[in-house]
Amino acid sequence: MSKHTTINKSLLPADLAACTTVAVDLAKNVFQVAGEDPLGQVVHEQRIKSREAFHRFLRQLSADVTVLMETGPGAQAWARLLQAQGNPVRILPAQRVAEHRSGAKNDRNDVLAILRAGRDQKIAAVPVKSESALAMQALHRVRQGCMRRHTALGNQMRGLLLEHGIAMAQGETALSRGVSGVLEDPSQPLPDMLRELIAEILAEWSQLGEHINVLTGRLETSAHADETAKRLMTIRGVGPIFSTAMLAKQTEPERFANARQFAAYFGTVPDQYSSGQKIRLGKMCKRGDAYLRSLAIQGAHAVLRQVRPDSEHPDDQRLRRWLSRHGQKGAAVRLANRNLRIMWVLLQNEQTYHRQPATGQRL
Repeated sequence: MSKHTTINKSLLPADLAACTTVAVDLAKNVFQVAGEDPLGQVVHEQRIKSREAFHRFLRQLSADVTVLMETGPGAQAWARLLQAQGNPVRILPAQRVAEHRSGAKNDRNDVLAILRAGRDQKIAAVPVKSESALAMQALHRVRQGCMRRHTALGNQMRGLLLEHGIAMAQGETALSRGVSGVLEDPSQPLPDMLRELIAEILAEWSQLGEHINVLTGRLETSAHADETAKRLMTIRGVGPIFSTAMLAKQTEPERFANARQFAAYFGTVPDQYSSGQKIRLGKMCKRGDAYLRSLAIQGAHAVLRQVRPDSEHPDDQRLRRWLSRHGQKGAAVRLANRNLRIMWVLLQNEQTYHRQPATGQRL
């Protein structure tokens, strides 16, 4: 549907026709709806018990009605449908909505909390993503799940063998060779049942590793085919995984006033415990998208491991100062913050990142 169907408000219930904002508490088949008038008074409440009836309800709304919902399964699909018919849509972060809930958690209190949160213009709405961005996000999530399962199986094999006095080194190559060698060695004190069990785990672990490599290859192919991703990869510490994850996030960098706020959105800034004239800064606040933040810090660690102690390049000198003052982890967080600030600039133009020349001024 490319245009919103003209609605005769006289055919709608009086309370629904008076609504300028409608909030929806989404579920699989049951939807709680509440609407408020221009004065902020709740004038309409309704419980819809099927997806078909909810779809019909949305088509009744006139184009000037803003629809609010919180993040969750199905929110992006309903938001795209509403945008296609001309309604303004805001998807609010679930944790911000929870802060506005009053009373016990139920559908009615949840939808009223969405209405209250919608009045707070300082709450940044989640962008409505395209289908291609959601597909890329799904690829990242599947890969992340496989990596967690892969790590868990590797740790499980090491733990089971350690119970029988066999210690395995960390690392995929060492674990694969070590476990295979133990299983093939009849002199190792392992019961036959345990040998069969570990052989099954090893086969699943190896299959997951191959699947992870396939998924990683897809992400690398996508990154090299996208011009924006290629420009982001000119930053030290930003590779195909991080660049495609950032594009799938669709953060809309133009809504941030500056690069500092963009980096703070991902939680790479100190947490505050300030009051009055006392300013107290704590550890990294870890707000925002944990997955993107972890990719940024992992990329920063990779850069720090390659810093040469005899390099005269200004970037390397800056990194060595951070390492000496703040340690490996502190330096990684600072480099991740800096990379996010650079990404904010590149996402808004067609430029690429160029490192400061070696003869440049020291920063």
